[in-house]
Amino acid sequence: MKERSFVDNRLKGEEIKRLEETARLCRGDILKMTTLAGSGHPGGSMSSIDMLLVLYSYAKIDPNEPYNPLRDRIIVSCGHISPCVYSVLGRLGFVNIDEAIAGFRKEKTPFEGHIVRDVPGIEWSTGSLGQGLSAGCGFALASKIRNEDWNVFVAMSDGEQAKGQIAEARRFAKKFNLTNLTVIIDYNQLQISGWIHDVMPPNIKKNYEADGWKVIEIDGHNYQQIYDAIREGAKDKNNLVAILAHTTMGKGVSFMENKWEFHGKPLSLEQYRQALKELGIENDLEKYSQMREKFHSFPSASGRAGNI
Repeated sequence: MKERSFVDNRLKGEEIKRLEETARLCRGDILKMTTLAGSGHPGGSMSSIDMLLVLYSYAKIDPNEPYNPLRDRIIVSCGHISPCVYSVLGRLGFVNIDEAIAGFRKEKTPFEGHIVRDVPGIEWSTGSLGQGLSAGCGFALASKIRNEDWNVFVAMSDGEQAKGQIAEARRFAKKFNLTNLTVIIDYNQLQISGWIHDVMPPNIKKNYEADGWKVIEIDGHNYQQIYDAIREGAKDKNNLVAILAHTTMGKGVSFMENKWEFHGKPLSLEQYRQALKELGIENDLEKYSQMREKFHSFPSASGRAGNI
């Protein structure tokens, strides 16, 4: 396993190219999963993919040792972006990408609509939004109590920031000086009912600053900015760091971008074909459809042994 998180000062050119290509494939995976299942959340998955890809690529976590007790913990609070998470885990070797695509939202598979701990690389099972930061605080406090050197990264959505539990968690983190905890927020400004500012206006930056956090604003699709901000959060032991990542709902497919309708709506087959053409991805949905029919169940992850 890697000894430390986010070791290098900057990403090399070839690393950025690798991330760009992997993200392109992941966006195709997201659309295949949701189209095949006929349900799911493609829009936010595509806006979050670049951040999640950087997190899982450079945090201290190894697909060959996903339950190493000294690993970093990545908590995904907005668990409905499960297609994003599964695609990243599949492309980085934590799970079989073909099984994730074919099994997405299929009964008796671990690839549920909201992420669960049965999948290697997933630390915390999600349900209602707004709870991930509280869970992250628990993990971060455990690290300090055990005197173990690992970081906790909490990936969140912007719409859930209106939840009152998040305010309590921010203050809890400040009280216990949980500077091994970093928050990264997908700020695409859209949720299932429309613009977040119309649904329940949050003042995300000022709320975090008021509770004693340092806020870093970045372009959530710029790999160098994402890497630099998360690295700063991981290395800064004097401040609590929240990253506000400006992103685009449905990023990568022209007719999906900035359309709240695609928050929780899969594409039609015609839209799917058009989207894959834009991404330059092979349309092999029939292969996955046949796999889906043959599989009656998938084995869940083993070896977790109940540790946090």
